[in-house]
Amino acid sequence: MKVDPRFSGPMMFWDEVRAMPGAAETLFSLQADFKLVVGTNAADSNAFQVGKALERVNLKKPFQAIFTARELGARKPDLEFFRQVESVLGVHPDQIVMVGDRFSEDVLGAKRAGWKAIWFNPEGEPAPGLLPLQDGEIQHFSRLSHTLSSLCLPDISMCQSWMAEFGLPIALQIHMQMVATIAYVIAVWLRNAGETIDPILVHRSGLLHDLAKMKTLGNEPSSSLGHAELGARILEDRGYPRIGQVIRTHALHCLSDLETWEQKLVFYADKLVEGNRVVPLKERIKALQQRYPGEAERIGSLKSGLYELQDDLLKRVGMEEEHFLTRIKTSLSSNPV
Repeated sequence: MKVDPRFSGPMMFWDEVRAMPGAAETLFSLQADFKLVVGTNAADSNAFQVGKALERVNLKKPFQAIFTARELGARKPDLEFFRQVESVLGVHPDQIVMVGDRFSEDVLGAKRAGWKAIWFNPEGEPAPGLLPLQDGEIQHFSRLSHTLSSLCLPDISMCQSWMAEFGLPIALQIHMQMVATIAYVIAVWLRNAGETIDPILVHRSGLLHDLAKMKTLGNEPSSSLGHAELGARILEDRGYPRIGQVIRTHALHCLSDLETWEQKLVFYADKLVEGNRVVPLKERIKALQQRYPGEAERIGSLKSGLYELQDDLLKRVGMEEEHFLTRIKTSLSSNPV
């Protein structure tokens, strides 16, 4: 339902009530495969009144139950709100997906409760703190069915548990987190510029791109593989082929293999982080040549391709390099993107 600041009190009594565009078609198409319920913090309405408001736009029929803060005695993101819903429905947390537009209430509350969460984000805003905890995201209700069918990425806590499992040192974890955040920020800019891209896939791939790095430094048989290829195989074996496809091409020598925006952004963001700093491409290339003197000439031969990729990105988001890097650094430090 669309909240209208002109009106107050129970929505069922408003002079005008409107559903969000695409909501009716989507909800009626989903009711055959999902049990749909309402969970709201509406302060002025009880469940009966919410139902009457939904009836005014012919949206009550798809819903099998309505939960409000008034009846439950708890409000999102309080854990009690979610546990009471689970109890009444008789389902486990991992069987529920919350779809909501309020990040702090709907997404954070759902994730704390062990639910999956889809953020309804019509303005295309970046996640608060540049930490996309949501499992999926839509800007229009017409995308909800597709997003529900593709909730197949690990959440951030799972990614972090894998970092611990693989014994990644803190310095490497910081690098991976920076790459993930930078790639995510650029993905949001590109999406808002009209490009087709999945910022959540970009973020999770960035967060895992060096997962196998320590394994390739030892004497294990797997160390004969590059860390990008080994990491991709590990993620594919664990059921995440989309991430495997992205991280397989993040190594410098894979420049010519980049096809999707997700691959390009994880590759590119990795080339902007030197230590724990965001640096210009020129500085990063120089640092790589000094670190791997035996590969300096080959790294130098890739310069033109790297700059072509960067120029394409800059053109699509409408920025010059200096402004682009400044906005990234500002985003990482204070979050205005």
